[in-house]
Amino acid sequence: MASGFNGQNFVFHGYLPVEKRDRNSSLRKLEQEAYRKNQTQIFIETPYRNMQMFDSILDSCLPGTRMCIAVNITTPEESIKTLAIEMWKKQKPAIHKQPAVFLIYK
Repeated sequence: MASGFNGQNFVFHGYLPVEKRDRNSSLRKLEQEAYRKNQTQIFIETPYRNMQMFDSILDSCLPGTRMCIAVNITTPEESIKTLAIEMWKKQKPAIHKQPAVFLIYK
């Protein structure tokens, strides 16, 4: 709910493929589903691979697609931020080795 995305229609995918090519392909498919079904796409990554996931999302998704990154949920260091991909390209979040949840939506 803090993402501002559709909370009535969402899918949690767990982990996406580790291999970059397969991960990017999966991300493009999830993005298409977000637009086609008006559906929030939610997934996670191992904390030490967060930046690889972040970079893959930037490489794979359209500039206007929105992404939310929720880090350290339920801790005093909690951070939940939603921006369009084009805005994320201008700033890198401090998410390396932090438990994070990624969401994409139209």
